[in-house]
Amino acid sequence: MNHGISPAIRPAAYLTIFAAFAFAAICGAAQFWRTDLDPVHVPLSIYLTGPGGSYVRMTYYLMGVALIFFAAGSYRATAIPLRSGLALALFAIPGLLLPVVAATELFKGTPYESLAGLIHGLAAQSTFLTLSFGMLLLSSRWRRDLRLHASRHLGVSLAWLATGVLWLQTFMRTLPHGLMQKLLIVLILLWLAWAARQLLRAARPRYASV
Repeated sequence: MNHGISPAIRPAAYLTIFAAFAFAAICGAAQFWRTDLDPVHVPLSIYLTGPGGSYVRMTYYLMGVALIFFAAGSYRATAIPLRSGLALALFAIPGLLLPVVAATELFKGTPYESLAGLIHGLAAQSTFLTLSFGMLLLSSRWRRDLRLHASRHLGVSLAWLATGVLWLQTFMRTLPHGLMQKLLIVLILLWLAWAARQLLRAARPRYASV
């Protein structure tokens, strides 16, 4: 018996790793090619339009797809008694919202700019909230899963650090918004890379038992 291990886990893990690296590479490069923007004070959403904006939007769309696959893959990889439908939803929801975050920036300068701005703000905040709670929940479940508890302290630490930065940014408005948001994104990407590595470990044949 394989305790719910699915052949879809490995592709989900590889897609998550690819999306995390692509997001980091392109959005990181944007901090240098957009010399007209101050990376310390300007949030990442401003990079969605203007020079190279299409590349940044592409990474948002890619990450959205990857999060949906990760939601399903992490659910299937988790031991059946520890599976959480809430954790699945907390990763699938931002997967659906990230393309909305990117697309709403295209309405700047149109009659729908105000409405798009409102939707963008709600979608972005919901993305960060659901991801932070999902990371905490899944990390705590995996600590008790014998197939997924390797380097568990790293996963839990990254999840708590990301959550701390999120709430610090929320309540301490004097902190540079762009820098804090990008630090939060880096922590989320690191956690996703860690989690994808856990999925690859769980998908190895030696974890199956008869």
